[in-house]
Amino acid sequence: MARPLLRGDRLLAAREAVGLTREDLTLALGLSSPSRIKVWESGIERPRPRFVPKLAAVLGVEPLSLLDVDPDDPPLAALRVAAGLATNEMGAPGMSVMTYVRLEDGRPGSEPTDKVIAAIAAVLRIDAALVQSAIRRSRSDHPAETSLR
Repeated sequence: MARPLLRGDRLLAAREAVGLTREDLTLALGLSSPSRIKVWESGIERPRPRFVPKLAAVLGVEPLSLLDVDPDDPPLAALRVAAGLATNEMGAPGMSVMTYVRLEDGRPGSEPTDKVIAAIAAVLRIDAALVQSAIRRSRSDHPAETSLR
């Protein structure tokens, strides 16, 4: 699965709902120019993952609500982006970055061990059950899995 996109329309709606201007949001995030917010809202560019939880905190919304995923059934990539992490930040004791990437991509294969699930949950600071559900969702989005149905 490709990295979940920040939905510009959701960002704009959330910003307007709390009465912030682009300039206000720029200052709150420590950015140099409101044009960055404008290109995010228009969908021309997407922010780096580290900005997603910061945006959500300033706007008073959940990070997943800003992404183009179902917040009630997010894939693993969305949980990572909502946590503000890049894929290269997902290594942990007992789990390589490549192991994580294979799971995020939804590649078919062996089931992740409890140790790997726990490692992902620890890095993302979420419940292991949510990680397991997200891995299943990622696999259901994978072209090889959907072609087998």
